[in-house]
Amino acid sequence: MTAGPVLDRSEIVVVGAGVLGLAVAWALGQALGPAARSVLVVDRHPPATQATARAAALLTRARGDAATAALVRDTYAAITSLEEELDEDLGLRRVGTLHVAASPARVEALRTLVTDSTDPVDWLDGDGAARLAPCLSAEAVERAAFMPLDGFIDPVRLADAYRRSARRAGVRIMTGPSVQAIRVEGGRVAGIDTDHGVISAPMVVNAAGAWAAGLAWTAGVGLPQAPVRSQYWITGQHPDLFPRNLPVLVMPDAGAYARPELGALLFGLRGRRSLAFDPARLPDDTAGLDLADADGGWQTLEEGWQALARLCPPLLQAGIAHYVSGLSTYTADGRFVLGPVLEMPGLFMATGCCGAGIAASGGIGRAVAASVLATPGSVDLSPFAPGRLGGVDPCSPALHDACAAARSGKITG
Repeated sequence: MTAGPVLDRSEIVVVGAGVLGLAVAWALGQALGPAARSVLVVDRHPPATQATARAAALLTRARGDAATAALVRDTYAAITSLEEELDEDLGLRRVGTLHVAASPARVEALRTLVTDSTDPVDWLDGDGAARLAPCLSAEAVERAAFMPLDGFIDPVRLADAYRRSARRAGVRIMTGPSVQAIRVEGGRVAGIDTDHGVISAPMVVNAAGAWAAGLAWTAGVGLPQAPVRSQYWITGQHPDLFPRNLPVLVMPDAGAYARPELGALLFGLRGRRSLAFDPARLPDDTAGLDLADADGGWQTLEEGWQALARLCPPLLQAGIAHYVSGLSTYTADGRFVLGPVLEMPGLFMATGCCGAGIAASGGIGRAVAASVLATPGSVDLSPFAPGRLGGVDPCSPALHDACAAARSGKITG
């Protein structure tokens, strides 16, 4: 590999200053104490300005597997820890989550989803659900499960809290250089190449979000993930229809989720067919990327509107005020990509958010930091191992289709 000017030398480099990269940096700072100065976060963009800034940030605890649920619980603990350290309220809105089932099949699926939860769950009929969330149709709801300890948060505010705590601990953050490749020498990681020069480091954490698969591929590592378009809409303001204390709504029969947003309703539809992109073809900035959403997402909206309006009739009179789209990173099996790459010593992953990166960020930060430092972690990362699906070509159209299908089929928050 051609050498360039040495820009920096560190012990640990975290590539990516989104919520996951900053959470890893925060956890490393907490664990290393004075040695945190040896940690460097690198991103060509300012912190938390890409996918993080466009996240709906639902902190739903009910998950399809115990390991993911544990990561989410750790995020709630991280928020409490950050609030104590920074002496401020991070604005966590504990409005609870109402999981809505509009068919007998979904009732059984919902029972399965929450049956192993260690958090309180209140079962409601249609009338009870409508009393809790007046925008719901009591007639359309078969059963609902309310988890009162859940909430949502401003994703940028949470990411910035991770950043500030990491900086307090001594972690350095460098913005501007564009990371071109992972350096490999003698069969192990030796740092990263940037357009500003070489950053030497024996350990690299890849938290590059939509660009993570392309970056890993420069070291010959194929990740089972692809950038996939995510989108949501925000209605006009109707505080009477969508009060501030409205719970988060998860409505799998409609392939939808929703939460209150300043007197309006923010809602997302999974879409019958999601759009995936080749990570090798992503531009440095997704602001100008053609996400095939020039129609404002109307095709997806039209496909899902009837089922959603059946559950939430006030949408018919609320109108659409805003449309937000961007890239999330989904995997073929719907699980994160976390921890060490066994075939490439020194390389670690914190990616594959699958639409739950904010919710699991604190747990991911702590778990990945523990794997980097070879210390015991509270969560077993083996279900999220980067190589769990075997050899993967990240540019394969078949992989992209599988990742897009994982997003379309998602039914949790």
